[in-house]
Amino acid sequence: MKILFHTIQFIRSILPKDQKIKAMGVSVLLFLNSGFELIGLSAMLPVFAVLLEDNMVEKYSWAEWLYTTFHLTDDKQLIILLTSFLFLVVLIKNIAGLLITKYQSEFALGLYSDFAKRLHQIYYRKGFTFFKGENSNVLNRNVNTATSLFANQQLLGVLNILNEIIILFAIVISIAIYDIKIIGLLAVVVTPVFFFFYRWVSVKSLEIGAVRNRVQPRLGKNIFQSIFGYVDVLISGSENKFRERITIDVDELSDTNIKANIYNLAPTRVIETSLMLAILVMNIYGVYYLDSRLELLQLLGVFAIAGFRIMPSINRMMTYMNALNQNKWTFNVLQPLANEQVYACKPQKEVVFKDKLELENVSYAYPDTPSDFILEDFSLVIKKGETLGLIGASGSGKTTIMNILLGFLRVTKGKYKIDAHVFGEEYEDDFYHKVGYVQQSVYIIDATLAENVAFGCDQAEIDYTKLERVLKRASLWETANKLTNGVDTRIGENGTKLSGGQRQRVGIARALYFDAEILFFDEATSALDNETEKEITASINKLSHTDLTIIIIAHRLSTLEECDRIIEL
Repeated sequence: MKILFHTIQFIRSILPKDQKIKAMGVSVLLFLNSGFELIGLSAMLPVFAVLLEDNMVEKYSWAEWLYTTFHLTDDKQLIILLTSFLFLVVLIKNIAGLLITKYQSEFALGLYSDFAKRLHQIYYRKGFTFFKGENSNVLNRNVNTATSLFANQQLLGVLNILNEIIILFAIVISIAIYDIKIIGLLAVVVTPVFFFFYRWVSVKSLEIGAVRNRVQPRLGKNIFQSIFGYVDVLISGSENKFRERITIDVDELSDTNIKANIYNLAPTRVIETSLMLAILVMNIYGVYYLDSRLELLQLLGVFAIAGFRIMPSINRMMTYMNALNQNKWTFNVLQPLANEQVYACKPQKEVVFKDKLELENVSYAYPDTPSDFILEDFSLVIKKGETLGLIGASGSGKTTIMNILLGFLRVTKGKYKIDAHVFGEEYEDDFYHKVGYVQQSVYIIDATLAENVAFGCDQAEIDYTKLERVLKRASLWETANKLTNGVDTRIGENGTKLSGGQRQRVGIARALYFDAEILFFDEATSALDNETEKEITASINKLSHTDLTIIIIAHRLSTLEECDRIIEL
């Protein structure tokens, strides 16, 4: 039961205030649901009593009241009346139970949506260096899978366990009032079996959760890499290596899931066996110590009714407990939600770029190596409308300078100024609207050419007049017209239907579509053949004769021939 209390505490720590109020409402519904379950169980007892005993009217006042009220003439009519009443009670109980379950599910899955959004936002706040240092498969699993498992397995699991505990407690109290010996029998026979079995299964469930947490991201990474890098895998002859890694992980997960299925199904068998043992003990007791077989039959009947509800209740509790243990790893993933600070975004200000970008005595070191400066006391002024080239050996700081100028990295020392404004968080939104960034590998989504250029826009929002204009400026209009459906042709995941040069032009067109004033090219032609590089360079050079400010990182001086200045690092 330790995992139950631990999970409840963790849920409380990460729930927003408004969700805690909803959680209290769900708790009230749990009590109502438990009451309905108990009423449904209690409604069986009168039917059971009528079937086993004669002369009900003389023995029980409630039977006499029913005879008088409904003008009954014999026991058959009483049995039909009680059975009809039982049917109505069970029907109402089940309808109410389904409505309560619906509300619980809406609450839990609403939290899944909230947790996924908040975790995604927390990751984005960590910034550029965080995303560069984390595995994308792990982040994808955390935002989607971990939040979903927590809502469906941990949160709903806790709610259902609490529901079953309340029902179980109410049933035990009712049976104790009827006959304390049945409670004693359950305590002696069923409880030890439940306790020892749960202790064993909980340890195994934690092991299952640890294996899934370790293996699933690794499996996702190997599958993604083998598909995304199909050509390289094929050429390098590493297909079997990837398949071997995938096979090892799939086999381990399969073995783990087999064990999980057994542990989830085992409680039914164990509890059923322990209840049959209890019936055996009860029969031995009844044969030797009760006055009549009818008394034993009544005792067995009450026990059977209780067992009819207790057995699935305990079984569900065990299953939910297993799920809590198997998915305990999600606590580590969602811990940032518990520690989340109220994020007050600085009011955004407009930044006007009319004169220059300036790095003033800038030094930079990555957070994990604070004493190892990549740049130290570096200064640079870039005039508006200037085309600047950066060239240098690998590790000389070219990309770091570009990432500082883009606003992705914050300087450790010194100042980054846009005209007279020192760049800060309050200028981010407006500055990013002025910036276009073309990387060595342009990110292409599995969508149409139009959607890739107007990145992030819904298809209905795309300005096709503007799209045509930027495609012409990026020397991509002729290519677009040759596609099957023009700009509305899907160009494949990662732009598989385009050449390398065409993909780079998509990046240029994307920057132009969003009215960028400053264009950054980070080794944009390094992965291209000489002829294609010349074509892309010519496209960039055409842009350099406009009012755009262009910063180019390149590994060949020939790419920078048209630059106003070239800085070698």
